[in-house]
Amino acid sequence: MKVRFSFTFKILLPYLALAAIFFLIFLNELQQGGTLVAWLAGAGVVLSFLFGILHNLWLKNPLNRIRQLVVQLTRGNMPEFKASQTDDEIGDLERSLEKHVGNLRDIAAFSRSMSTGDFTGRYEKLSKEDELGEALISLKGSLMGSMKDSESRRREEENRTWTAQGLAMFSTLFREVEDNLEELSQALMKELVNYTEADVGILFIARKEEDGNEQFLEVGGSYAFDREKFIHRSFRFGEGLTGRAAVEKEPIYITDLPPDYMKIRSGLGEDVPSSILLVPVMLDNNVLGVIELASLGEIPAHQVDFVRQLAEALATTLAKVQANLQTKILFEQTRKQAEELASQGKWEAREAALLKEIELLRKGSS
Repeated sequence: MKVRFSFTFKILLPYLALAAIFFLIFLNELQQGGTLVAWLAGAGVVLSFLFGILHNLWLKNPLNRIRQLVVQLTRGNMPEFKASQTDDEIGDLERSLEKHVGNLRDIAAFSRSMSTGDFTGRYEKLSKEDELGEALISLKGSLMGSMKDSESRRREEENRTWTAQGLAMFSTLFREVEDNLEELSQALMKELVNYTEADVGILFIARKEEDGNEQFLEVGGSYAFDREKFIHRSFRFGEGLTGRAAVEKEPIYITDLPPDYMKIRSGLGEDVPSSILLVPVMLDNNVLGVIELASLGEIPAHQVDFVRQLAEALATTLAKVQANLQTKILFEQTRKQAEELASQGKWEAREAALLKEIELLRKGSS
């Protein structure tokens, strides 16, 4: 069985042994009549006990403080601890513990900030061997990466939802005004500018010269600053950025525009747009028009892709509207020709009847 001695007993044990020696000397000298030595030995016994008690108090008080602190730390608590200013081994131990408690507090504060999503805080490793600090810094990097991935997925999902809702809304718009090209163009640009929060929107419609040899683009509808902005511009294929988009048959997104390209007027004056997007409207590789959006800020990538998808949906509607319009024109021409032919037939019948009457009159007179 292992015998356990208390810390106090271990401190007092040498003094008890010394006191026992003095006590034996005291008894021996007292029996031999040595009064002075006996009393000195008795004083040694008293002093041994006294020094033992003082030594015990001198060591036990600071060690009790350290013991209580360690007990609190093992429970996960970090109490306030102020080291003594003694310049000895116990003082060094207390100062080391004080620094350790402060470091634990920094770790706790750093961990709490990360748990709330705040990664602006920094933690400096205590040394190259600081494994806990290295683990915390590594954890911070992992959490930041996970948060960025989560935020990226959330934005992608929001962009997909935004695109799907927009395409559904414009699909309804196309069905409502598919019989009138002018109304379709104007309504399209009004809704597109508002939905993308752009500043200016223009739809150019592809047309042919009267001789049918050369194509050009003219404004079909435009919208800017919550009001219709009627402008009259046209571009030949290959002319300017608009004509270039029609020839290249690819979207063009530019953020470095010349100062004289376009002015956007607002309550603060006129500014040159920061970015411009041109997307050709094509069906079976034939350019039917060009959508142009200008903004004082950047046009996000998901909006560029949305306008591209919208142009694909618009191409079918635009071709249908133009086909219906051509059919109406042909029908009107056919109707006029029929009326002219009918009028010409009536005139010929009247002329024949008149000639017949003249002939009868001639016969009667003869």
